[in-house]
Amino acid sequence: MKKYPISLLILLLTLSTYANANWLTSLEDAQKMALASNKLVLVDFWATWCGPCKRMDSESWNQEDVQALMQNYVPVKIDIDRNRSIAQKYGVQGIPYIFILDGNGKILYQQMSYKRKTEVINLLKKYALKTDFLSSDLINFYKKETFASAFRLGIKYQDFSLYLGDSIKNDFLGVAEKYFDDARSFLKASDLKNKSLFEQKLDLFEIQEYLILQKPEKALKKLEKMNANTIHKSNKSFFDFLRYVSYLELEDDKNIMELQNEMSEADKKKAKLFIKSL
Repeated sequence: MKKYPISLLILLLTLSTYANANWLTSLEDAQKMALASNKLVLVDFWATWCGPCKRMDSESWNQEDVQALMQNYVPVKIDIDRNRSIAQKYGVQGIPYIFILDGNGKILYQQMSYKRKTEVINLLKKYALKTDFLSSDLINFYKKETFASAFRLGIKYQDFSLYLGDSIKNDFLGVAEKYFDDARSFLKASDLKNKSLFEQKLDLFEIQEYLILQKPEKALKKLEKMNANTIHKSNKSFFDFLRYVSYLELEDDKNIMELQNEMSEADKKKAKLFIKSL
């Protein structure tokens, strides 16, 4: 896939072909625009012969209040007859099929069905987020898919999820998992030294997901299986941080006090993001 300097991506909007006044028709261009504008990609898989798709156009997509919400996204219509490989990649076997993707094509939301206008409005409001926080790491992964770029983006998605409501938190954590899976694959194929250190660090981030989801018992169970004596030196502070957050969520004052002095002020501040009651 040909890649362009990020400073030129904004020009693609005027160069792309539109299905109508609001939609791009190239997923590749839509992803580049999303990276350039810190937006998510709204994808509508459709076909010219699809009756429900045409109904959604007239009853939902073309309505003024819906189009106003679409400004929060980079919208793209994908004709499944002309783009069979893309439809196959995303497992599209029926239409209309709506997706919300990040700028690298990772799936945040997907559902196959006709949607009434109210359902479309609720969906667009739900995911109307700016991705500035993720921007540099999204672009780095787009430019070069490596262990480092995938790993950093997985971390960023986890951190981002801490600030999100419960209705979409799981979706962003799911994307973090996908980038961590990519990181594991790249790590396995790489010639990096200390692979075991990074594998362990990935395991720790998997445990952190349990804490973000308010499941401290599961987190502690996993941490206990990782004998403290086997923790790499550079992972020790993260390991202790996860134990500390687990005890905070469980309100285990004794263990909190034992670890509190080992926590930096930055760690204590971050720990509060995990605890809804703090």
